[in-house]
Amino acid sequence: MSVSARRSDSAHMTLALALLASMAAGCDESLPPRLPDPNAISVSVTLKGGTVLVSGGTALTDMETVRATVTNVYSEVLQDTVAVNIRCRISLGAVPDSTALVTLDASALATPGAVQNGVLTLLPGGDAVFQSGWNYKTSGGTPFWTLVPLKDTSDALGRFKISGPVEILMTDTARIFKPIPDYTFGPVPTIVVFEVR
Repeated sequence: MSVSARRSDSAHMTLALALLASMAAGCDESLPPRLPDPNAISVSVTLKGGTVLVSGGTALTDMETVRATVTNVYSEVLQDTVAVNIRCRISLGAVPDSTALVTLDASALATPGAVQNGVLTLLPGGDAVFQSGWNYKTSGGTPFWTLVPLKDTSDALGRFKISGPVEILMTDTARIFKPIPDYTFGPVPTIVVFEVR
């Protein structure tokens, strides 16, 4: 083999090693945030309906009373620093001035693994669920069931008061990622019946 051929082979080997090194370095670099237009996500906010049992002046509820589901409706993965701030302004349909405010943030996440190291990742078609309890009282502490008509009735457990169907409305804004503008929702109606014992 001639000297020039050996030099050519050596040059090719050097170039190949340089390319491999640059590819390996690239694998260690983090991907940039993947956030397209605001229509890439949808937000569904619900308030649990049905019978709300009130005992001793307290509504017996659970941590799924207010629930927000954020869905990636885009064809690619969405990922960025989590900036969840879902504001749910709740009011009686018949008494719109009586309002409560429930705020859901990253601490209300109910979907394991959706947030890691402060980064929210949504796969295509994937959901992240945020939920919270609520006591059916206004921000000033007035129980909603004291603002609607109640009638006396009884059953095998004794006498109690019950309302007719009560419409509760929920509206406001939701922010999921900082680069995407706030999502406005509502009014979302829910029907409940207060059973006061």
